[in-house]
Amino acid sequence: MNMDAPQSDSDNPREPHWLHDLEEYADANLGTGSSCQQIHPIVQQWHDHFLECEPPADDRDSVCQAMSCLSTEVLHTIPDAMLSMLCEIISEDDLAAWVQYVLTVGRAFERGLHNGELDDL
Repeated sequence: MNMDAPQSDSDNPREPHWLHDLEEYADANLGTGSSCQQIHPIVQQWHDHFLECEPPADDRDSVCQAMSCLSTEVLHTIPDAMLSMLCEIISEDDLAAWVQYVLTVGRAFERGLHNGELDDL
């Protein structure tokens, strides 16, 4: 997405409707344009670095098991019609692996917030 110019929902049909509310909230609290023009490049740089590194290691097997269980729980909350459509495109195992990947990115992001990697925010 081009961060130089704001896009409306009609410009980007893949953009979720709730994202507009978050951008308005950020603009109201951080100043106009802050949500994308200032914050997104920092997050994008962090994510690019994350993709270049080894995934965060979990010291305990129980953490890995908990992440798998949480991925399963997330899959169980997907509406049946949506799950059917997704499984026409990818296997349920691949979908579960993607959900687990998203959770892993989220955990790494939280660690980054806590250990100062994202202090520029």
